[in-house]
Amino acid sequence: MFRVSATPATDISAPNKPWFFATSIILLFFAACTDLDDLEADIADEQLADSLLSVTESTNVTMDLIEEGHRIVTINTPLAHTYHHEERARTEMDGPVNVIVRDTLGNTKTEVNSLKATYWSKDSEFHFREDVVVETDEGRRLSTESLNWYQKDRKINTDEFVIITTETDSITGYGLSGDDDLRNYTIRTVTGEFQLN
Repeated sequence: MFRVSATPATDISAPNKPWFFATSIILLFFAACTDLDDLEADIADEQLADSLLSVTESTNVTMDLIEEGHRIVTINTPLAHTYHHEERARTEMDGPVNVIVRDTLGNTKTEVNSLKATYWSKDSEFHFREDVVVETDEGRRLSTESLNWYQKDRKINTDEFVIITTETDSITGYGLSGDDDLRNYTIRTVTGEFQLN
């Protein structure tokens, strides 16, 4: 509780000491809070800039990836969400997802179908999920539930169960790594081999 004392009306040079003191404290407090709020706002802006994430949704997507002036990959999917965070971007696709890989002349070399896929553009890497089927122009077919494709290196791998079928035989097993055209590959644990007529 403050006590108010009257000052003579003729003495305007001496401030009312209790009110002057209280007002000075309040002004200093607000000034300090304002500086702190500005500092906190600057820190918050800096942290937000470091963690900005933007999302883009696209429907009925056809995406062409160009390599050395040639359309090398075409991606088709009904729904895609692209997430941009700092310098990395990834696109989540909900299928069916269809990816066609071409040679430099535009001929289809490999076709990949799955229900879902993720594409990391900076690294040119795909991760296909659910009902993954890879078919090559030479009659090889791979079926699995999950497949990683490293486009730059032309390599694929998975730890899942795989079935590889050619015109003459079929092989099943767990874990696969190899070339994306299915000419050279290794199956970690073979569980069956069959000759086809």
